[in-house]
Amino acid sequence: MTLTLALLLVAFTLVAWLVQSGGALVTLDGMIQAGLLPFRTRPVLLAFNWLTQAGTGGTGAAVALASSALLWAGGRSALVGPLWLAFVGAEATTWSIKFLTARVRPPFLEGLTAGSPSFPSAHATVSVSVYGFIALVVASVPSERWRTDILAVAVVLILLIGFSRLVLSLHYFSDVLGGFLIGAFWLLVAWRWVLHP
Repeated sequence: MTLTLALLLVAFTLVAWLVQSGGALVTLDGMIQAGLLPFRTRPVLLAFNWLTQAGTGGTGAAVALASSALLWAGGRSALVGPLWLAFVGAEATTWSIKFLTARVRPPFLEGLTAGSPSFPSAHATVSVSVYGFIALVVASVPSERWRTDILAVAVVLILLIGFSRLVLSLHYFSDVLGGFLIGAFWLLVAWRWVLHP
């Protein structure tokens, strides 16, 4: 697991460097933005605007709080600390890096705005750290027959939230990728605590 954490840090550092240097990744960001233009119809935007709410910090905190209560009531209170480590660690890291890099967001679509810098995506970070942790907890129950299905649903939800940020033109692809890497880092740190308390 230590090697995986190191690889995530290296990958994030590389993405951050490519974003700051304005190289091929930034060109890819622009191509993806342009490629999504035909799909930005009103019904699609409304659907993704609804979906993207699942990745906000407020929603992540509410889900973590509700999950904490369920874990506590279910006699699994030892998982509450790691859950909050994943969420708070991911949020603190993301927001610190956002203001350090100060990347300008893509051009906003009519009626959609955001006030913070673009890189990395906090929605992507919250999605991986919170929903990923909850999926691992549920899938780790020995009698859980639906382990693969639970993990697959979590992965699809996380990817859809990340994709919503692109469709809504609130983030570039590299912002979402960076958010996923930070979220995965903190998810693994927290899960390591679960496995080795």
